[in-house]
Amino acid sequence: MNDELNKSKAGKSLDERFAKHPHLYEQMQRIADMMEQAIANGATADEAEEMAIKQINDLGKAILTDWAKAKQERSLSELKAKRPRVIKDSKKN
Repeated sequence: MNDELNKSKAGKSLDERFAKHPHLYEQMQRIADMMEQAIANGATADEAEEMAIKQINDLGKAILTDWAKAKQERSLSELKAKRPRVIKDSKKN
């Protein structure tokens, strides 16, 4: 059952998926560490929930930022390939 939880429908584990995004993987590790520390320090369920929600929201923002940057880079590459003269890296006067 644990193997089923660790594998997605595509057959990749979270470790495999996050290999391309080490900063996101590190953030997930920090979230797990923070939760373990909060529990060890006797945090209430409400405190742990509040902490978890904030950390997961921050992770979501980081994931979407990475996605947007990758999407922009792909779009620019496609445009440059189709119309190389459209995008110039020179300063306008």
